[in-house]
Amino acid sequence: MPFSAVSRQFLTAALVHLAAAGAVLLLGSYGGALTARWDLLVWLLLIGFIGFTTAGFALHLFPTISRRPQPPRWVARGAFLLAESGFVLGAVGLSGATSTPFAGGIVALGALLFLGCEVTILGLFARELIQPPLRTRGPDARPGDAVTVPLFLASWTAAAGSAGLFVLSGFTGGPGFGWWLAAVHLFVLGHAVLLITAVSLRLVPRSLEADVSRPVVYALAGLAISGAWLVPFGMLALPPTSASDLALFAAPEAAFAVLFVSVLIVLVHRARTPRAEVGLHLTSVTLFLIGGTIGLWMVTESDYALVVAHALLNVLGFVGLTILFMWFGMVAPFQRISHAWTRRMLGILAVAWVLGVVAAATAGVAGWPHVGWLSPLAGALLFGVAITWGAGTIPVLYPRINPLPGMTSGELRVIRDRWKHR
Repeated sequence: MPFSAVSRQFLTAALVHLAAAGAVLLLGSYGGALTARWDLLVWLLLIGFIGFTTAGFALHLFPTISRRPQPPRWVARGAFLLAESGFVLGAVGLSGATSTPFAGGIVALGALLFLGCEVTILGLFARELIQPPLRTRGPDARPGDAVTVPLFLASWTAAAGSAGLFVLSGFTGGPGFGWWLAAVHLFVLGHAVLLITAVSLRLVPRSLEADVSRPVVYALAGLAISGAWLVPFGMLALPPTSASDLALFAAPEAAFAVLFVSVLIVLVHRARTPRAEVGLHLTSVTLFLIGGTIGLWMVTESDYALVVAHALLNVLGFVGLTILFMWFGMVAPFQRISHAWTRRMLGILAVAWVLGVVAAATAGVAGWPHVGWLSPLAGALLFGVAITWGAGTIPVLYPRINPLPGMTSGELRVIRDRWKHR
Protein backbone atom coordinates (compact mmCIF):
# COMPACT_ATOMS: atom_id res chain seq x y z
CA MET A 1 0.00 0.00 0.00
CA PRO A 2 1.50 3.40 -0.97
CA PHE A 3 2.24 5.97 1.72
CA SER A 4 -0.29 8.74 2.19
CA ALA A 5 0.69 12.37 1.66
CA VAL A 6 0.74 13.02 5.42
CA SER A 7 2.90 9.97 6.15
CA ARG A 8 5.37 11.18 3.54
CA GLN A 9 5.43 14.61 5.18
CA PHE A 10 6.08 13.14 8.62
CA LEU A 11 8.87 10.87 7.37
CA THR A 12 10.57 13.58 5.32
CA ALA A 13 10.44 16.01 8.24
CA ALA A 14 11.90 13.33 10.54
CA LEU A 15 15.05 13.12 8.39
CA VAL A 16 15.34 16.92 8.27
CA HIS A 17 15.14 17.01 12.07
CA LEU A 18 17.74 14.23 12.34
CA ALA A 19 20.08 16.28 10.16
CA ALA A 20 19.49 19.26 12.47
CA ALA A 21 20.38 17.11 15.49
CA GLY A 22 23.54 15.96 13.73
CA ALA A 23 24.46 19.57 12.98
CA VAL A 24 23.94 20.55 16.63
CA LEU A 25 26.14 17.66 17.73
CA LEU A 26 28.72 18.54 15.06
CA LEU A 27 28.98 22.00 16.63
CA GLY A 28 28.78 20.53 20.13
CA SER A 29 32.21 21.71 21.23
CA TYR A 30 31.03 25.29 20.53
CA GLY A 31 27.34 25.19 21.41
CA GLY A 32 27.46 22.68 24.30
CA ALA A 33 25.24 20.04 22.71
CA LEU A 34 26.15 17.52 25.42
CA THR A 35 26.13 20.07 28.26
CA ALA A 36 24.37 23.44 28.17
CA ARG A 37 22.26 22.57 25.10
CA TRP A 38 21.67 18.95 26.04
CA ASP A 39 17.90 19.44 26.37
CA LEU A 40 17.79 20.88 22.83
CA LEU A 41 19.54 17.80 21.43
CA VAL A 42 17.11 15.54 23.32
CA TRP A 43 14.16 17.50 21.89
CA LEU A 44 15.51 17.27 18.33
CA LEU A 45 16.01 13.52 18.61
CA LEU A 46 12.93 12.55 20.62
CA ILE A 47 10.25 14.82 19.22
CA GLY A 48 11.77 15.77 15.86
CA PHE A 49 13.21 12.46 14.70
CA ILE A 50 11.57 9.66 16.68
CA GLY A 51 8.18 11.32 17.17
CA PHE A 52 7.76 12.23 13.51
CA THR A 53 8.95 8.81 12.36
CA THR A 54 6.54 6.93 14.58
CA ALA A 55 3.65 9.15 13.48
CA GLY A 56 4.47 8.69 9.80
CA PHE A 57 4.70 4.92 9.99
CA ALA A 58 1.76 4.51 12.38
CA LEU A 59 -0.60 6.44 10.12
CA HIS A 60 0.53 4.09 7.34
CA LEU A 61 0.45 0.82 9.30
CA PHE A 62 -2.48 1.13 11.70
CA PRO A 63 -5.29 0.90 9.10
CA THR A 64 -3.71 -2.29 7.73
CA ILE A 65 -3.03 -3.81 11.15
CA SER A 66 -6.53 -3.00 12.45
CA ARG A 67 -8.15 -3.86 9.07
CA ARG A 68 -9.88 -0.47 8.92
CA PRO A 69 -10.12 2.21 6.19
CA GLN A 70 -7.68 5.09 5.93
CA PRO A 71 -8.34 8.01 8.34
CA PRO A 72 -9.63 11.37 7.01
CA ARG A 73 -6.76 13.14 5.28
CA TRP A 74 -7.56 16.59 6.65
CA VAL A 75 -7.39 15.39 10.26
CA ALA A 76 -4.04 13.70 9.69
CA ARG A 77 -2.74 16.84 7.98
CA GLY A 78 -3.83 18.88 10.99
CA ALA A 79 -1.83 16.53 13.22
CA PHE A 80 1.27 17.18 11.12
CA LEU A 81 0.84 20.95 11.34
CA LEU A 82 0.43 20.74 15.11
CA ALA A 83 3.52 18.53 15.42
CA GLU A 84 5.77 20.69 13.23
CA SER A 85 4.66 23.93 14.90
CA GLY A 86 5.18 22.44 18.35
CA PHE A 87 8.57 21.03 17.40
CA VAL A 88 9.82 24.38 16.07
CA LEU A 89 8.57 26.34 19.09
CA GLY A 90 10.11 23.87 21.52
CA ALA A 91 13.44 23.96 19.70
CA VAL A 92 13.46 27.77 19.75
CA GLY A 93 12.70 27.84 23.47
CA LEU A 94 15.44 25.33 24.27
CA SER A 95 18.04 26.87 21.97
CA GLY A 96 18.56 29.95 24.12
CA ALA A 97 17.59 32.22 21.24
CA THR A 98 14.91 33.88 23.40
CA SER A 99 15.24 35.72 26.68
CA THR A 100 15.14 33.55 29.79
CA PRO A 101 11.74 34.72 31.18
CA PHE A 102 9.93 33.58 28.04
CA ALA A 103 11.89 30.45 27.15
CA GLY A 104 9.92 28.17 29.46
CA GLY A 105 6.60 29.44 28.14
CA ILE A 106 7.68 28.89 24.53
CA VAL A 107 8.73 25.30 25.36
CA ALA A 108 5.41 24.72 27.13
CA LEU A 109 3.47 26.09 24.14
CA GLY A 110 5.47 23.89 21.76
CA ALA A 111 4.83 20.85 23.94
CA LEU A 112 1.13 21.74 24.10
CA LEU A 113 0.90 21.79 20.31
CA PHE A 114 2.73 18.46 20.15
CA LEU A 115 0.28 17.13 22.74
CA GLY A 116 -2.50 18.17 20.38
CA CYS A 117 -0.87 16.14 17.61
CA GLU A 118 -0.55 13.01 19.76
CA VAL A 119 -4.13 13.28 21.04
CA THR A 120 -5.35 13.74 17.45
CA ILE A 121 -3.54 10.60 16.29
CA LEU A 122 -4.84 8.65 19.30
CA GLY A 123 -8.34 9.88 18.44
CA LEU A 124 -7.88 8.75 14.84
CA PHE A 125 -6.93 5.27 16.05
CA ALA A 126 -9.96 5.13 18.35
CA ARG A 127 -12.20 6.29 15.50
CA GLU A 128 -10.77 3.56 13.28
CA LEU A 129 -11.55 0.86 15.83
CA ILE A 130 -15.22 1.78 16.25
CA GLN A 131 -15.76 1.27 12.52
CA PRO A 132 -16.54 -2.23 11.20
CA PRO A 133 -13.46 -4.09 9.96
CA LEU A 134 -12.87 -4.54 6.26
CA ARG A 135 -14.12 -7.82 4.79
CA THR A 136 -11.02 -8.42 2.68
CA ARG A 137 -8.92 -11.40 3.67
CA GLY A 138 -5.84 -10.51 5.69
CA PRO A 139 -2.67 -12.45 6.45
CA ASP A 140 -2.87 -15.58 8.57
CA ALA A 141 -2.97 -14.75 12.28
CA ARG A 142 0.14 -15.23 14.42
CA PRO A 143 0.55 -15.10 18.24
CA GLY A 144 2.10 -11.62 18.14
CA ASP A 145 -0.92 -10.16 16.35
CA ALA A 146 -3.03 -10.36 19.52
CA VAL A 147 -1.14 -7.52 21.22
CA THR A 148 -0.38 -5.30 18.22
CA VAL A 149 -3.40 -2.99 18.40
CA PRO A 150 -3.37 -2.72 22.24
CA LEU A 151 0.33 -1.82 22.12
CA PHE A 152 -0.32 0.84 19.47
CA LEU A 153 -2.99 2.41 21.68
CA ALA A 154 -0.81 2.15 24.80
CA SER A 155 2.07 3.70 22.88
CA TRP A 156 0.10 6.78 21.87
CA THR A 157 -1.45 7.09 25.32
CA ALA A 158 2.10 7.25 26.70
CA ALA A 159 3.09 9.77 24.01
CA ALA A 160 0.22 12.04 25.05
CA GLY A 161 1.16 11.62 28.71
CA SER A 162 4.79 12.45 27.93
CA ALA A 163 3.77 15.57 26.01
CA GLY A 164 1.70 16.65 29.00
CA LEU A 165 4.74 16.28 31.26
CA PHE A 166 6.80 18.32 28.78
CA VAL A 167 4.15 21.06 29.07
CA LEU A 168 4.50 21.06 32.86
CA SER A 169 8.30 21.17 32.60
CA GLY A 170 8.04 24.55 30.87
CA PHE A 171 6.57 26.09 34.04
CA THR A 172 8.22 24.30 36.96
CA GLY A 173 10.85 21.69 37.79
CA GLY A 174 8.37 19.29 39.31
CA PRO A 175 8.65 16.66 42.08
CA GLY A 176 11.35 14.02 42.42
CA PHE A 177 13.67 14.00 39.42
CA GLY A 178 11.42 16.53 37.65
CA TRP A 179 8.80 16.68 34.92
CA TRP A 180 11.39 16.83 32.11
CA LEU A 181 13.22 13.60 32.97
CA ALA A 182 9.93 11.80 33.60
CA ALA A 183 8.65 13.01 30.21
CA VAL A 184 11.78 11.82 28.42
CA HIS A 185 11.59 8.36 29.98
CA LEU A 186 7.85 8.04 29.34
CA PHE A 187 8.37 8.97 25.69
CA VAL A 188 11.23 6.51 25.18
CA LEU A 189 9.91 3.60 27.25
CA GLY A 190 6.20 4.23 26.86
CA HIS A 191 5.95 5.44 23.28
CA ALA A 192 8.99 4.29 21.31
CA VAL A 193 9.64 0.97 23.05
CA LEU A 194 5.98 -0.08 23.01
CA LEU A 195 5.68 0.74 19.32
CA ILE A 196 8.91 -1.13 18.52
CA THR A 197 7.55 -4.11 20.46
CA ALA A 198 4.26 -4.01 18.56
CA VAL A 199 5.89 -3.80 15.14
CA SER A 200 8.52 -6.41 16.02
CA LEU A 201 5.94 -8.94 17.22
CA ARG A 202 3.92 -8.29 14.06
CA LEU A 203 6.64 -8.28 11.40
CA VAL A 204 9.65 -10.26 12.64
CA PRO A 205 7.83 -13.63 12.97
CA ARG A 206 6.42 -13.19 9.45
CA SER A 207 9.83 -12.24 8.08
CA LEU A 208 11.56 -15.25 9.67
CA GLU A 209 8.64 -17.68 9.36
CA ALA A 210 8.93 -18.46 13.06
CA ASP A 211 6.88 -17.78 16.20
CA VAL A 212 7.02 -17.76 19.98
CA SER A 213 4.13 -18.88 22.14
CA ARG A 214 1.18 -16.64 22.98
CA PRO A 215 1.99 -16.59 26.76
CA VAL A 216 5.47 -15.26 25.94
CA VAL A 217 3.91 -12.57 23.74
CA TYR A 218 1.55 -11.53 26.55
CA ALA A 219 4.41 -11.50 29.06
CA LEU A 220 6.53 -9.31 26.79
CA ALA A 221 3.68 -6.84 26.24
CA GLY A 222 2.76 -6.78 29.94
CA LEU A 223 6.33 -6.12 31.07
CA ALA A 224 6.75 -3.41 28.41
CA ILE A 225 3.61 -1.54 29.45
CA SER A 226 4.21 -1.80 33.20
CA GLY A 227 7.86 -0.79 32.90
CA ALA A 228 6.99 2.13 30.65
CA TRP A 229 4.83 3.73 33.34
CA LEU A 230 6.58 2.58 36.52
CA VAL A 231 9.94 4.17 35.66
CA PRO A 232 8.63 7.74 35.13
CA PHE A 233 6.22 7.33 38.05
CA GLY A 234 9.11 6.34 40.29
CA MET A 235 11.14 9.32 39.05
CA LEU A 236 8.33 11.64 40.16
CA ALA A 237 7.48 9.84 43.39
CA LEU A 238 11.03 9.40 44.72
CA PRO A 239 13.39 12.22 45.74
CA PRO A 240 16.92 12.09 44.29
CA THR A 241 18.19 11.17 47.77
CA SER A 242 16.30 7.85 47.47
CA ALA A 243 17.48 7.16 43.92
CA SER A 244 18.50 3.58 44.72
CA ASP A 245 14.83 2.70 45.28
CA LEU A 246 14.19 3.56 41.64
CA ALA A 247 15.77 0.23 40.70
CA LEU A 248 12.62 -1.48 42.03
CA PHE A 249 10.43 0.57 39.70
CA ALA A 250 12.76 -0.29 36.80
CA ALA A 251 12.68 -4.06 37.44
CA PRO A 252 9.83 -4.79 34.94
CA GLU A 253 11.61 -2.80 32.24
CA ALA A 254 14.83 -4.71 32.88
CA ALA A 255 12.93 -8.00 32.69
CA PHE A 256 11.34 -6.83 29.44
CA ALA A 257 14.74 -6.07 27.88
CA VAL A 258 16.11 -9.50 28.81
CA LEU A 259 12.96 -11.25 27.54
CA PHE A 260 13.01 -9.21 24.31
CA VAL A 261 16.56 -10.32 23.55
CA SER A 262 15.61 -13.90 24.38
CA VAL A 263 12.58 -13.78 22.06
CA LEU A 264 14.70 -12.50 19.17
CA ILE A 265 17.31 -15.21 19.76
CA VAL A 266 14.59 -17.90 19.81
CA LEU A 267 13.07 -16.54 16.58
CA VAL A 268 16.48 -16.55 14.90
CA HIS A 269 17.04 -20.14 16.03
CA ARG A 270 13.63 -21.23 14.68
CA ALA A 271 13.78 -19.16 11.49
CA ARG A 272 12.91 -20.93 8.26
CA THR A 273 13.87 -17.87 6.20
CA PRO A 274 16.92 -16.27 7.87
CA ARG A 275 17.32 -12.50 7.45
CA ALA A 276 20.55 -10.56 7.88
CA GLU A 277 18.59 -7.58 9.27
CA VAL A 278 17.89 -9.54 12.46
CA GLY A 279 21.56 -9.01 13.36
CA LEU A 280 20.87 -5.25 13.46
CA HIS A 281 17.78 -5.92 15.58
CA LEU A 282 19.84 -7.89 18.08
CA THR A 283 22.49 -5.17 18.07
CA SER A 284 19.93 -2.47 18.85
CA VAL A 285 18.37 -4.45 21.72
CA THR A 286 21.86 -5.20 23.09
CA LEU A 287 22.54 -1.44 23.17
CA PHE A 288 19.24 -1.07 25.05
CA LEU A 289 20.42 -3.62 27.60
CA ILE A 290 23.73 -1.78 28.01
CA GLY A 291 22.03 1.60 28.32
CA GLY A 292 19.54 0.24 30.83
CA THR A 293 22.29 -1.39 32.88
CA ILE A 294 24.11 1.94 33.03
CA GLY A 295 20.90 3.59 34.22
CA LEU A 296 20.43 1.03 37.01
CA TRP A 297 24.06 1.45 38.06
CA MET A 298 23.68 5.25 38.18
CA VAL A 299 20.66 5.24 40.48
CA THR A 300 22.15 2.50 42.68
CA GLU A 301 25.45 4.37 43.12
CA SER A 302 23.95 7.89 42.89
CA ASP A 303 26.64 8.65 40.31
CA TYR A 304 25.35 10.38 37.18
CA ALA A 305 28.59 10.84 35.23
CA LEU A 306 27.27 8.42 32.58
CA VAL A 307 23.82 10.00 32.16
CA VAL A 308 24.52 11.25 28.61
CA ALA A 309 25.95 7.88 27.57
CA HIS A 310 22.90 6.16 29.09
CA ALA A 311 20.51 8.41 27.17
CA LEU A 312 22.29 8.20 23.82
CA LEU A 313 22.66 4.41 23.93
CA ASN A 314 18.90 4.11 24.47
CA VAL A 315 17.68 6.89 22.19
CA LEU A 316 20.17 6.63 19.32
CA GLY A 317 21.51 3.13 19.88
CA PHE A 318 18.29 1.22 20.48
CA VAL A 319 15.45 3.33 19.10
CA GLY A 320 17.46 5.05 16.35
CA LEU A 321 19.08 1.91 14.98
CA THR A 322 15.74 0.08 15.10
CA ILE A 323 14.12 2.88 13.11
CA LEU A 324 16.95 2.70 10.58
CA PHE A 325 16.59 -0.97 9.66
CA MET A 326 12.78 -1.00 9.92
CA TRP A 327 12.65 2.09 7.67
CA PHE A 328 14.75 0.28 5.08
CA GLY A 329 12.42 -2.69 5.35
CA MET A 330 9.25 -0.65 4.78
CA VAL A 331 10.40 2.17 2.47
CA ALA A 332 13.43 0.51 0.80
CA PRO A 333 15.48 3.66 0.09
CA PHE A 334 17.65 3.59 -3.06
CA GLN A 335 15.26 1.12 -4.71
CA ARG A 336 15.07 3.47 -7.72
CA ILE A 337 18.67 2.42 -8.39
CA SER A 338 18.29 -1.22 -7.35
CA HIS A 339 17.33 -3.34 -4.36
CA ALA A 340 20.97 -4.45 -4.15
CA TRP A 341 21.81 -0.80 -3.48
CA THR A 342 19.16 -0.72 -0.74
CA ARG A 343 20.79 -3.64 1.05
CA ARG A 344 24.28 -2.24 0.54
CA MET A 345 23.38 1.21 1.83
CA LEU A 346 21.60 -0.24 4.86
CA GLY A 347 24.86 -1.94 5.87
CA ILE A 348 26.94 1.20 5.28
CA LEU A 349 24.56 3.52 7.13
CA ALA A 350 24.14 1.05 10.02
CA VAL A 351 27.91 0.90 10.55
CA ALA A 352 28.16 4.70 10.42
CA TRP A 353 25.21 4.98 12.82
CA VAL A 354 26.70 2.62 15.41
CA LEU A 355 30.07 4.40 15.20
CA GLY A 356 28.28 7.72 15.70
CA VAL A 357 26.41 6.37 18.73
CA VAL A 358 29.60 5.03 20.32
CA ALA A 359 31.43 8.32 19.63
CA ALA A 360 28.61 10.46 21.04
CA ALA A 361 28.16 8.25 24.12
CA THR A 362 31.90 8.32 24.84
CA ALA A 363 32.07 12.09 24.37
CA GLY A 364 29.23 12.48 26.86
CA VAL A 365 31.03 10.74 29.73
CA ALA A 366 31.66 13.46 32.31
CA GLY A 367 35.24 13.83 33.45
CA TRP A 368 36.93 11.91 30.64
CA PRO A 369 39.79 13.96 29.19
CA HIS A 370 40.75 14.19 25.52
CA VAL A 371 37.38 13.01 24.13
CA GLY A 372 35.96 16.39 23.10
CA TRP A 373 36.73 15.68 19.45
CA LEU A 374 34.33 12.74 19.49
CA SER A 375 31.25 15.00 19.67
CA PRO A 376 31.92 16.69 16.29
CA LEU A 377 32.82 13.28 14.84
CA ALA A 378 29.52 11.82 16.03
CA GLY A 379 27.66 14.83 14.68
CA ALA A 380 29.38 14.53 11.30
CA LEU A 381 28.49 10.83 11.10
CA LEU A 382 24.83 11.37 12.03
CA PHE A 383 24.53 14.38 9.74
CA GLY A 384 26.04 12.38 6.87
CA VAL A 385 23.73 9.45 7.57
CA ALA A 386 20.68 11.76 7.60
CA ILE A 387 21.61 13.39 4.28
CA THR A 388 22.39 10.06 2.59
CA TRP A 389 19.29 8.45 4.09
CA GLY A 390 17.16 11.31 2.77
CA ALA A 391 18.79 11.16 -0.68
CA GLY A 392 17.69 7.52 -0.96
CA THR A 393 14.26 7.98 0.66
CA ILE A 394 12.77 11.14 -0.83
CA PRO A 395 12.80 9.87 -4.46
CA VAL A 396 10.96 6.77 -3.25
CA LEU A 397 8.38 8.70 -1.23
CA TYR A 398 7.90 11.23 -4.04
CA PRO A 399 8.41 9.30 -7.32
CA ARG A 400 7.69 12.36 -9.45
CA ILE A 401 10.75 14.13 -8.06
CA ASN A 402 13.80 13.88 -10.29
CA PRO A 403 16.53 12.82 -7.84
CA LEU A 404 19.28 14.24 -10.04
CA PRO A 405 18.30 17.73 -11.27
CA GLY A 406 19.44 18.49 -14.80
CA MET A 407 19.27 14.89 -16.02
CA THR A 408 16.61 13.46 -18.28
CA SER A 409 14.58 10.36 -17.45
CA GLY A 410 16.47 8.48 -20.16
CA GLU A 411 19.84 9.31 -18.58
CA LEU A 412 18.53 8.21 -15.21
CA ARG A 413 17.36 4.93 -16.73
CA VAL A 414 20.85 4.29 -18.11
CA ILE A 415 22.38 4.88 -14.67
CA ARG A 416 19.82 2.60 -13.04
CA ASP A 417 20.43 -0.19 -15.53
CA ARG A 418 24.16 0.17 -15.07
CA TRP A 419 24.01 -0.17 -11.28
CA LYS A 420 21.04 -2.47 -10.68
CA HIS A 421 23.20 -5.61 -10.48
CA ARG A 422 26.10 -4.05 -8.54
